Amino acid sequence: MQPFMQVSLTRIAMALCCLVVAILAYVSTNTRADAATKEPATMRAAAVVNDLVISSYDLDQRIKLVMVTSGSQSPEAAKRMRSQVLRQLIDELLQLQEAQKSKVNITSEDLDKSFKRIAQQNNISVDQIYKTLDDNNIARTTLQNQIKADLAWQKLIQQRLAPRVTISDEEIDGAFVQAQESSKQPQYLLSEIYLAVDVPGAEEQVKQNMQGILVQLRSGSNFTDVARQFSQSSSRSNGGDIGWVTLADLPDALGKQVKTMAPGAISDPIRAPGGYYVLGLRQKRLAAGATAQTAPPPSKPQVEQKMKAVITLARLSVPLAQGSAKAKEEQVRQNAVEIMRTVNGCATAGTVAKSRGAKFDMIGPVTIKDLAPQFVEILKKTPNGRSTPPLRGATGIEMYVICDGGMKPAVTVEAESAVKPADEVTKEEIENRLFNQELSMLARRYLRDLRRDATIEMKDN
Repeated sequence: MQPFMQVSLTRIAMALCCLVVAILAYVSTNTRADAATKEPATMRAAAVVNDLVISSYDLDQRIKLVMVTSGSQSPEAAKRMRSQVLRQLIDELLQLQEAQKSKVNITSEDLDKSFKRIAQQNNISVDQIYKTLDDNNIARTTLQNQIKADLAWQKLIQQRLAPRVTISDEEIDGAFVQAQESSKQPQYLLSEIYLAVDVPGAEEQVKQNMQGILVQLRSGSNFTDVARQFSQSSSRSNGGDIGWVTLADLPDALGKQVKTMAPGAISDPIRAPGGYYVLGLRQKRLAAGATAQTAPPPSKPQVEQKMKAVITLARLSVPLAQGSAKAKEEQVRQNAVEIMRTVNGCATAGTVAKSRGAKFDMIGPVTIKDLAPQFVEILKKTPNGRSTPPLRGATGIEMYVICDGGMKPAVTVEAESAVKPADEVTKEEIENRLFNQELSMLARRYLRDLRRDATIEMKDN
């Protein structure tokens, strides 16, 4: 059992709150392995799972979505993640097959609710979700099937495994006493990515997969998104969040690593019982009742740097016809404002633009003296990597992003206390945690058995 997994499997829908969630590729139930070689290259089998094919097209679509949502565009990154993405697709297909055997039914209403939840969590519309997929040539069925598979698997777990979990009053009381003792120790707010080593022969491959995930994280990919995409822990449903823990709650190998980490750090891959972990330390807090540590002195103020004579510009534009109704114009302006607030550098500006129905164009180096004085004044007030306020152009609303050479404002960093006091825990929270731990362990064993009993033929190379 892994005592640091505290996220309820019943909250699996939270895994869908970002478009960067893992997807189940479209699988043709009528395609057999002996027919795969007759298909075009994009439809050849990447793997055959119990006589059902995951095609190269399925795998490429999945990788494309991972690339788009993580902001990574390099062929090397796609190659690194290929084997891990394929393994994820295999697991999801096994889960979906098992749910179908048990006649678990996911209705169109279930799917609609999930899509609306995704849109609401991301402050966008369902149409914008589909537009993001369309703009990046990603089949809509990839996301639709992923949602269906996730919901089906979690319904199956609740129906088949949850009734087996019984937590006694003695267990709750004992864990409550232990939690009170733990509150006297420093606590750590952690996120995790976990990959299981099910058989000894998989050790090296899993290690390489985790190294590839680490490279992706340290290249700027969001930890929460990557955890939802690849982690095999129950905390995947909450972006890898395992909440506040003490060192005593963690396996020794993880505890030793966490003790040396600073808030904001990401660990190297850690071998622990069951598989490999990468940990992200988000915050640290003192034991309950402890005196707060003295904050370090404020850092030396950063002096303002003026805009250079030559800057690199990009343009974001939202279409708006001349003479549009005031309500429509206000809607477009609000969308533009949200884009402006979200942009942080040109590397991700294109992805931000597509997600909100805007167009991104790289202008390139521009000499300041060649620009209109009024426009220069606006640029002087725009920090490097950020966007100008929305401006009315001939065809719509435009914003300009300073990719390089822009001003850097003076900054004084006011340091906060290094750690914060711990909070009390209730018996209800203890009971929920114990239940979720047991259910998570049973679910992982269930999936392990499905892998063991399945006929899986890997064909991708």
